[in-house]
Amino acid sequence: MKAQPKIADANRQVAQVGRDAVAFFRRAKSLAADPRVKFIFDRATEVYERAVKLLESLPGARGKAKAPDIFPFSEYERIECYVCGFEAKGDEPPESCPSCGAARYAFERDVSQDKAWDVVAKGTRDALALTRKLAASADKPAQRDLLAKVIEIQKALLEEAKEERARIRAAA
Repeated sequence: MKAQPKIADANRQVAQVGRDAVAFFRRAKSLAADPRVKFIFDRATEVYERAVKLLESLPGARGKAKAPDIFPFSEYERIECYVCGFEAKGDEPPESCPSCGAARYAFERDVSQDKAWDVVAKGTRDALALTRKLAASADKPAQRDLLAKVIEIQKALLEEAKEERARIRAAA
């Protein structure tokens, strides 16, 4: 009977990593200057939303859980105007800088497509390892089947990231 709380905690942790991914990629998209990079982060958001939808159907997966820091939130924490250095509060950059009046793009980050796919690949590789670990300890066939679907979703995104990085590097 003690195994149930451990499985529920593990389910919650893996689902939390998925929710963290969605939050991170939304934030990264809102700060990206290049529309192609916005597309990359939006693609990752959509994939993780699908995975979270599946994961949240697992017993105990809903609710906040302490999860490993897989996604580089700290790199996207500050929303700073590159014209005057004003630091905006909140999740989205303002339409214009309250300090100097610079347009919204003064808060955006210049992230290369290669770097964006690299962030997607690294985060997905780590999330995939955690999901595989949970799948290995799954005691119910339905849970194993659902986790197998999540693993396939994560593997497909990781493969896409690898292919895109290779394509970008070959073109350089």
